[in-house]
Amino acid sequence: MAPRQVPAREQPADEASAPREAPAPRPGLSRHEVTEAAIALVERDGLDALTMRRLASALDCAPMSLYTHVRNRDDLVDAIVDRLIEQLELHEVAGEGWQDAVRRTLGSYRDLAMRLPAAFELLALAPYDASPVAPHLAKVLAGLEHAGLQAEQARQILGIVDAYASGFLVVWARSRAGSRTPGGATLAGDAPADVVAMRDLAMFDQGLEALIAGLDATIVARER
Repeated sequence: MAPRQVPAREQPADEASAPREAPAPRPGLSRHEVTEAAIALVERDGLDALTMRRLASALDCAPMSLYTHVRNRDDLVDAIVDRLIEQLELHEVAGEGWQDAVRRTLGSYRDLAMRLPAAFELLALAPYDASPVAPHLAKVLAGLEHAGLQAEQARQILGIVDAYASGFLVVWARSRAGSRTPGGATLAGDAPADVVAMRDLAMFDQGLEALIAGLDATIVARER
């Protein structure tokens, strides 16, 4: 049943004519808090819900208050991607070979996708020249070179394994989001067993091992 519409004559004169007051600016709001709230919003309601108005509502503040901390939605997305990169917590391990460096790096991507599957897509599909992404990739490339690869080998291998990880994990995350009904019941039982297996993250690790072996036999072996 549709809600009853209150006729104008039933509204007090001062209530009908007075403009609604915008929410007061929220004291102590920071770019970090705005970013964390945006990630939580995306995980709860999906990427389509990431609007300045929805985010302001989640933070209980006026939409204009957000522009003190982010210039626009694109800047907000950059802030999210920057925060996701921070959560990867990639640290070089002294003495490791390039294969282990790749395993460690992509393992961090996999773990992040498991924790934040919806927001992860913003990182996975971010352009390489995006402001938070470019220095991150430069750091990963430097790590691969320190692990024994030549500069061109590191560039090729990073491009290939990044494409693999992004494609696999985005599809996995979207499949996970779409595998539930509005009531919360999973639909996996209705899918063929081989389709369900393809969405298993254990397949990610198996595919990565096959990919590393192939890269070693082609790109790296040419220089031996």
